[in-house]
Amino acid sequence: MSILRRIEALGRGVSAAAVFGLALAIAPGAQAQTDYTFSVSVDFTGPYADIMPNWHSAHRAMVDYWNDTTGKDLGVKVKMAVNDMRYDASVVAKNWPGILASEHPIMHVGMGTPDLLSLMKRLPRDQVPMIMGTAMVGLVWNPDGWHFSFRPTYSHEFAALLDHLQKELGEDRALRIGTVSTQGRAGYEDQVNGIVQLTKMYPDRFEIAGHEWVTDHPVSVTNEIRRMLESKPDAIVIGATTTQVIATVRALEELKATDVMVVTASQNGLDVVGSSVGLEALEGDYSVFSFAPSMEPGLKALEVYNKYHTGAGKWDLGAAQSAAQMLVALRALEGAVAAVGAENVTGKAMYDSLMATEFTSEMMLGLTSNLDFDNTAPFPVGTITAKAITVKDGEIVPVSQDWLTAPELEKW
Repeated sequence: MSILRRIEALGRGVSAAAVFGLALAIAPGAQAQTDYTFSVSVDFTGPYADIMPNWHSAHRAMVDYWNDTTGKDLGVKVKMAVNDMRYDASVVAKNWPGILASEHPIMHVGMGTPDLLSLMKRLPRDQVPMIMGTAMVGLVWNPDGWHFSFRPTYSHEFAALLDHLQKELGEDRALRIGTVSTQGRAGYEDQVNGIVQLTKMYPDRFEIAGHEWVTDHPVSVTNEIRRMLESKPDAIVIGATTTQVIATVRALEELKATDVMVVTASQNGLDVVGSSVGLEALEGDYSVFSFAPSMEPGLKALEVYNKYHTGAGKWDLGAAQSAAQMLVALRALEGAVAAVGAENVTGKAMYDSLMATEFTSEMMLGLTSNLDFDNTAPFPVGTITAKAITVKDGEIVPVSQDWLTAPELEKW
């Protein structure tokens, strides 16, 4: 009996975590190799060109690791068709038909909003699932899509940290939350709407201390923050631009209100802001996201990255994020091979594997908690977790070794 038949036979009724190591245990040796392509969106010439070497280095490292281990024993090799989309929806839309025709991808590894805008409605028809590395927004929280992220919405991630901060207040009262964002930008407004939903669902624990709508790249927000401080916020959440975070931090310094915590996402987080204002200005501030921080001690993913990394780039928060993204795609391929055989994997088989696989933290090299997908949402279902980092004594450190749990949020 071939290895694939044995995997299939032994895997019936067995969890994906058990199938995960099955090939390694029973592989007989050299066998024919089947190549499959993942198309990958990158941005080496657009607004995120500065972070792309690190981001894409983790894609390469995880693919090389998988090909050298599990893939070798399954007789499967993953190739990447890398496309510089310049973080531009029109470029994605223009290139996608050619990618389909020439590369025949079984999975698309997207980068951000441009991939969603251009491909979200096409993917079910084209029978190619997409895995994102960025968090989702409520605007794309629809059933039966073929677009997925290993992260929930930004609002879920913020909710996980806000839940932690409220419990740490030491007082029996609601945490007062202010927001700074840009009006007229649907994704940015959506983050705020999700936080409003949190306060509506848990009014005894969270309340709004004000919303300030500013430009994407404000020179100063001192007047806006002065107005917000009248409501005595405990924390100000900023999920939009790095410039907004910098302006808010400087305004709090000017107004001598540095005891107010600033909460950011991953893309406008402490490391990026700290390079502009200095980490001492961010003491007691936070970033939160649904993957393990890059500086977490003993992270298995870093060990793998260090072994398989080649070329430009280095390990950082962006690399940890993109490593988790690629691992979801690779583990889905394992499940697809177990289900249909090494020579028969299609985009539909990858989609079915996403639906059927429990992506354990072990499979994800510690970068996430256990993940489970279904057709009700474009992000993991069940208990949603996140991790956070903070600045303590001038150094960025994890808030906790344990995962923070997000309160349940109804769709807004």
